[in-house]
Amino acid sequence: MSGSSSEINLKQTLRKLEYPLCAQEALKKIGELLCARVTNIKSMDLSLDLMAEFVFYEVDRRGNKRTQGLTPLIELQLLEILYEFLNSIPNEASRNTLFLNLFSPSTVNSRVGILSKLVSLAIGIPSPLILVSASTWMQQLGNSSPASCKLAEALVFDYAQLAPNPEERLTSLPNIAPEFTSNLLTAVAENYFVHKKEPMFPPQVLLKSTTDWVTENNSLCVAAQLRQPHLPQGAIPMEATTPIAGLLRWCVLAPIYDQNQDIYSKLYLALLNSISEIPQVQPPRAINVQHLTAIIHPLYYYYEDLKHKGQTSGIIHDSHFHLALDRLAQALQIALSVNAVYGHLDELFNALNNLHFNNLLSIVVNKYKQSKGGPMILG
Repeated sequence: MSGSSSEINLKQTLRKLEYPLCAQEALKKIGELLCARVTNIKSMDLSLDLMAEFVFYEVDRRGNKRTQGLTPLIELQLLEILYEFLNSIPNEASRNTLFLNLFSPSTVNSRVGILSKLVSLAIGIPSPLILVSASTWMQQLGNSSPASCKLAEALVFDYAQLAPNPEERLTSLPNIAPEFTSNLLTAVAENYFVHKKEPMFPPQVLLKSTTDWVTENNSLCVAAQLRQPHLPQGAIPMEATTPIAGLLRWCVLAPIYDQNQDIYSKLYLALLNSISEIPQVQPPRAINVQHLTAIIHPLYYYYEDLKHKGQTSGIIHDSHFHLALDRLAQALQIALSVNAVYGHLDELFNALNNLHFNNLLSIVVNKYKQSKGGPMILG
């Protein structure tokens, strides 16, 4: 029997089954196709067809897009099926292969709702296996990518606004899935302290959980870099971006936005401890210099706004602004001392030169200039 005939027969057989049974049977076949010792383009194409028609209910038998999406009942059934299916696969490479294909870059926008509910379910029950695959998915698509940030936003909504007693559910997450928690923190950090974005500040439940996580586990921020995910054969592993620079942005900018200083001070101290204990590797890969440079821009705009309002003289006595500069300077010095920063450092220090004079920041800048053999900058 030809390949095309067997495909037609398979689809006809599945069409005779009611939902959710057709989805269960389709997933079994998809697993066989994608996790076989030898795969080909036809197998990939068939698996994608089966996902779209029988699993996610996106197209009809002719391949036309369905005008109506999943009903709440069907969506609930699909979540149960996906959870049980993925959670039953002990082989990490196979499970990650399926996860990455079910929620591929080309389909994630239409499936992010299902994805976020599935991961939320895996946090709540919990399922370490699914969270490992979710972590791999975030890393391969980019843990600060729009897709990962959408996932993080949905999870924060579920656990910060909907779930009763969310702290109880979140407390143990780093122990259950440290790599996932690390990648989640990177995405979460991207979603807050962004100018003109609402909400601008993280909810208290998230802020407290983040602070507790980082305080109790100094290696959490680099956890996703310490273990390579198991990927499909031939796939190129993507480097995880640590949440350090993003969370540092929260702590540095919190004073100038009049945010609660106690909790941000605690988070800042935890970040300093985490930075100081980053394993030294060559070349460094923990903190991207561009991510640090991005913290400087809001501080510069704050200063320029004061100048525009004719309040330049007041900046000398602006304790909030100087606290922000002190935090940036101290964190930068520690990160440089453990060789944790990678990228073009000159770009960072050129940007620092645009900021208003600050004692601690001047010391850090001058120390860098001396190491480069350049002239000192006197405050």
